[in-house]
Amino acid sequence: EGEFANKTAHVDILNNPDIKTMLEECTYLKPPSDEEAQHLAEQFVDPPEMDQDDIPDFVIAIDGSNYEVSIDEKLPSTKFGFIKVGVILIRLDEFGALKVGKFVDPFKVAALKKKNTALTFFIPSANIKLHGQDNVRDSFRRLLDQQLYNERTRFNADDPRTSLRSTLFMLASLRPGTMGTGDDEKLKIHKCPNCGEGPITVEDVSEQQYCPHCRKEVYPSDCLRLWEEVNDFQSNQTAITRLMMILEHILPAHYIRYFLKESPLLLTNIAFFVDGPLAVFGNAAWLHRSLMIFLENAKRKLSRFNAKPIMMIGLQKSGQVVDYINYVDRFLPKNKIYCIDDEFRYKYMLGGRDPAGKTFGFETYYGQDFIYKTGSGKTFNLLIPYPFSSKDMDGIDFNEEKTKIGNYENLPRALALISHLESDLYKNAVVPIALAHRYTAISFEPGGKVLDLFSKKSLGRENNG
Repeated sequence: EGEFANKTAHVDILNNPDIKTMLEECTYLKPPSDEEAQHLAEQFVDPPEMDQDDIPDFVIAIDGSNYEVSIDEKLPSTKFGFIKVGVILIRLDEFGALKVGKFVDPFKVAALKKKNTALTFFIPSANIKLHGQDNVRDSFRRLLDQQLYNERTRFNADDPRTSLRSTLFMLASLRPGTMGTGDDEKLKIHKCPNCGEGPITVEDVSEQQYCPHCRKEVYPSDCLRLWEEVNDFQSNQTAITRLMMILEHILPAHYIRYFLKESPLLLTNIAFFVDGPLAVFGNAAWLHRSLMIFLENAKRKLSRFNAKPIMMIGLQKSGQVVDYINYVDRFLPKNKIYCIDDEFRYKYMLGGRDPAGKTFGFETYYGQDFIYKTGSGKTFNLLIPYPFSSKDMDGIDFNEEKTKIGNYENLPRALALISHLESDLYKNAVVPIALAHRYTAISFEPGGKVLDLFSKKSLGRENNG
């Protein structure tokens, strides 16, 4: 208090010739030239034929936010973290019913918005530990596992196997290689957070489990390796943000797993929207491979009923692709689509960076980037899950096959749905996420009534038909 910065301290930095030289030697995304923008526009093609009558009746939009707060303004270094993930159902018939001419009925909107709820996680951060725990890291681990197992995450409160933690077991069991178990009631932790020995196998049970080497507590959620980024005395914003993003990708699998067991055909009438890329970053990036396998397995199960595959769409509102689009948008043709290939991405969008690994996002992405400009002129960066269970399949050139539009069976339905949900709320609105919070958003938490909602809706449509 009472200590002020020098108002001209930045002048020396701006005039430093070493900084200017360094910037000149750096490679980074620069504003594209008109010729470069025109070259991109030439890559766009006609979208696959769309049928507006073939879009799903329901959209599940998933969006998260997080906040790390000091518990006392006089103790700013003592922090607690909160994560709020909204899993929200949009019924497209109610979305249409909100419109009165060119306007939206504010009373109907207000009535729907009152029903909004979300799944909330609370995480100890700097200088906070649970009773019985020696440090922040172990407190973080214990509380995270408890909340993934909690009744709030279960579809059936009396059945622990319907918890979010059980979905994590299912995904971890699908891991390729030696870390996979093939048993959705067991998973492997790569090493004990206490003694470093591993891997360690744990089971999907309520009892506390222990490391066989040091006899210290281990938790199934240790497989996410978030504990490696937790500090005792500093902000844990990175770990909190990582957890939020992981939840945004596990939750769709959580719902899909439940429906596959209870009523698989309902999945053909639902679209899942995820805010951001279809990718998992950080130490839990292994999840992306499990998600690829899980979605492909679900597709095969639905094909036995001659049913359409599950529709999942990632929508990005920021990032390198979106930044690039903002520069070249005026050159892009309407009602056209482009499947981004690695050559263009690395040469232009990533500032001339050398390709890393076998394909872009080899260790993180489970979906392909598209740029789609609608007939009305709104441009979207959307992602659709890869149509394969692996990026290393024999006889398949993944780098080539991932850019073939014809491989994405759900793409026509996805584009039709995005066109149907266009909004003027924001520039090139991230439509489902925006509508989920402003229009036909109703609570969609795990619970016993979730199937009733879909079943009654589906049966009502059949009876009226």
